[in-house]
Amino acid sequence: MSINSAERPVYLQAIATAVPEHAYTQEFAHRFLLSLPFYDEPTRRFLDRLYRDTGIQKRHTVIGDYGKDPASFTFYPPSPDLRPEPGVEQRNDLFIREADALSLRVAGKLLAGLPRLDRSRISHLITVSCTGFSAPGFDFHLQKSLGLSPGLHRFHLGFMGCFAALPALKLAADICRSRPEARVLVVVLELCSVHLQLKPDREVMVANSLFADGAGAALVSAQRGEAEGPAFSLERFATRTIPESERDMAWRLGTVAFDMRLSAYVPRLIQRNIGAILEDLLAEAGLRRADVALWAIHPGGRAILDRAAATLGLKPEELWASYQVLRDYGNMSSATLLFVLELLLAGQAQGRTFAAAFGPGLTVESALLEKLP
Repeated sequence: MSINSAERPVYLQAIATAVPEHAYTQEFAHRFLLSLPFYDEPTRRFLDRLYRDTGIQKRHTVIGDYGKDPASFTFYPPSPDLRPEPGVEQRNDLFIREADALSLRVAGKLLAGLPRLDRSRISHLITVSCTGFSAPGFDFHLQKSLGLSPGLHRFHLGFMGCFAALPALKLAADICRSRPEARVLVVVLELCSVHLQLKPDREVMVANSLFADGAGAALVSAQRGEAEGPAFSLERFATRTIPESERDMAWRLGTVAFDMRLSAYVPRLIQRNIGAILEDLLAEAGLRRADVALWAIHPGGRAILDRAAATLGLKPEELWASYQVLRDYGNMSSATLLFVLELLLAGQAQGRTFAAAFGPGLTVESALLEKLP
């Protein structure tokens, strides 16, 4: 009996993650910003409040200048106050160089863990990033460096923001349902630190306290067997834009760097809407709230996780993977959710999984997965 393509199971077989070598603690970031001579006293007090309880211990960056002798700087001008700040072109040039290297490292790590996968069978490559541009981009670099087929179908989801990993997985699932022989490599990479700015704008300073660099890679297919151990079945996806919220989160090209708009209302908007989003998704699948065993909420910040947990009636330990990724890596924009899913995939618990991520719009992307042994 033939299987309707809409009913064909699709699997997230394996996940790998990687971060740049340079890292700094949240305490160091706080002290470093306070050491800059151009912030006035109200700004310094705001920084003290901001860094008091972020839930973050450490973040990674492709920039190795912080805390070093200015004479050895490779990105900033050789000045202790980092000024004049690099412009958009210099920042994007850094993105291009580092994205090629980090994307190759994370994709290579994924494929090294899949010795049974014939690379020539990888039919599609989906890449995701909102922190830099080039054409050809790191998708082309991956195709060439990994020795993938010259007939590889490449798709790039660009400038979508923190939620973009889920549309990438949905696209991969749709491809595999329509072409059951497909093997889809998904690579999500964000270098948020490239756009750190020093202006005393409160929304910029909030972004500076949260965002970091990282990359994730995943293999999606309609068959299992190329990866050992558990896998996620990709069951259902949904998207929701919250009315009258487009001004609360935005990401635009600025004169010095990409500019982030991030209002204090974002955690409340998510809190007001995530419960209904979950219920609608479960109703479509004929499931109940009690059927969800695992939770993968994008750790956009401590307040977002706390408010999401309160609305969903979850104890902090039920969001352990999200809190752990926030603590160890910060918010890596769209790459972050793959870090959360990787932890859940490596854990002992199985069952239905609710995933959600948020970004400009304000857009909430969500998914139902099932972790299988």
